[in-house]
Amino acid sequence: MSEVFTVGEAAARLKADPSTLRRMLREGRLGGFRVGSDWRIPQADLDSYIEQNRNSYRPGQPDDDDDAYWAAEADAALDCLEQGEDSVITLGQWEARHGLGG
Repeated sequence: MSEVFTVGEAAARLKADPSTLRRMLREGRLGGFRVGSDWRIPQADLDSYIEQNRNSYRPGQPDDDDDAYWAAEADAALDCLEQGEDSVITLGQWEARHGLGG
């Protein structure tokens, strides 16, 4: 059997507040089981939670803090407008064009 943690031990590993983990356990967002009134969290459930909530950022993709990327995009949009390309697209269409849709 894999290692099993108390809420306090799991919270320390995730650097989270124990009350947050208890809420996630009650809501079913984190797997675990009860021993009497206390929760226990198997290592496999912690690993699964981490994997499911892993940041989807991949190198080469812009993130919200990539100011140079977004400035270049704004400049390109202004260039299009100056050249008479005045078509309007939705945010979803723009994200799809740039592979950023969620």
